[in-house]
Amino acid sequence: MIGFNLHNIKRHFVDVLAERFPQREAEQLMRILLEDLFGIDLQRHLMEPDLRIDELQHALLRTSVDRLLEGEPVQYVTGLAHFDDLLFRVNPSVLIPRPETEELVWKVAAQLPTDRPLHLWDIGTGSGCIAIALAKRFPLATVTAFEVSPLAMETAMGNAERLQVTLDFVLDDVLHPQSEAWDEPVDIVMSNPPYIRESEKTAMESNVLDYEPMTALFVPDKDPLLFYRQILTLAKPQLNPIGVVWFEINEALGEEMRQLCNEQGFQADLQEDYAGKPRFVRAWRSRE
Repeated sequence: MIGFNLHNIKRHFVDVLAERFPQREAEQLMRILLEDLFGIDLQRHLMEPDLRIDELQHALLRTSVDRLLEGEPVQYVTGLAHFDDLLFRVNPSVLIPRPETEELVWKVAAQLPTDRPLHLWDIGTGSGCIAIALAKRFPLATVTAFEVSPLAMETAMGNAERLQVTLDFVLDDVLHPQSEAWDEPVDIVMSNPPYIRESEKTAMESNVLDYEPMTALFVPDKDPLLFYRQILTLAKPQLNPIGVVWFEINEALGEEMRQLCNEQGFQADLQEDYAGKPRFVRAWRSRE
């Protein structure tokens, strides 16, 4: 086969990436490019020493490496993100799914019964990763995915179709709700809303600030819990008496979140992520 020996090409581009990234990260980035762009996983690469790529693939790989060197996240370069053993299409209209959000899905899933037709809300669905992952795990559930951005909604709908799940999509602003979908009874409410304070921007990596949607990340310092307050307000009258609200939160605002839940008529507990940081809140209505 005429073309470029992949082992040589990989070695070259890893060396190029290593000028900006640590060696191990450069190797990991190259593995992601080969798998997500060409479907060539590490095992195949090792088992086929004479594997070759053609000129178009070589050009795509070179362009992709250039984009990485400019600081663009690899998930936007490939257009794909791995989440809960599923592959999501992503673009700069949606946040890249994080491992912490994957943990949120696992925590919710661990407490859901598989034999009952529950109704779930995912507020601020973005790529649809939370809603779709849970819809795949719980086919009896009805999942409503709320999103304010038309472009993000388009991305989420495409992911749902490609991953063969049916969701109810609602284009609406949780801070200024108009849809009648908010009046429907619900069993589980989930949200990973914007929670990074504007003052925390200086501590963030440039590849996040330069590429990911700011409206999905930041909240004003003067009211960093505004999304959580509004979600609790909307959820409380519709929530099943034994229903639960799950949030991903800013690790620095755990106690403030618990206090907010109490003020809104909920009991709540903080739960840590795998890094030991208070990252999740589980809330349920106080028994009156």
